[in-house]
Amino acid sequence: MTGGLPLVAPVVLLVPVLLALASWRAAAASAGTAAGDRIGRLPGQPAVDFPMYSGYVAVDEGAGGRALFYWLQEVPPEAQPAPLVLWLNGGPGCSSVAYGASEELGAFRIRPDGATLFLNEDRWNTGALLHAVAC
Repeated sequence: MTGGLPLVAPVVLLVPVLLALASWRAAAASAGTAAGDRIGRLPGQPAVDFPMYSGYVAVDEGAGGRALFYWLQEVPPEAQPAPLVLWLNGGPGCSSVAYGASEELGAFRIRPDGATLFLNEDRWNTGALLHAVAC
């Protein structure tokens, strides 16, 4: 990579955001409702015209108690109705949130100051992208 921040930087810079999501998730668990999963605002986030939710979906109610983390970024009202897009990535050495959401198609990018976010013009939840994917 030439110029800019090294590839490791987004992971380090996103740690405060992940910690905030975790704390909001803990509060949501105590609330016990889907409304409790609503994200009011991320640290350093600009104003947005779409709601976001974060939480866990249980995939194994047994002894393992496994769950998948989700971060739902709805489409703005003016782009509705829109298809539901399930975007999965990640794996060993590639975090879906730290790299996928902050460097690829997620709603936000991290500014070089590491404390603020800005809207990604090519985010997945814009109406144009979703309608192109659905065709």
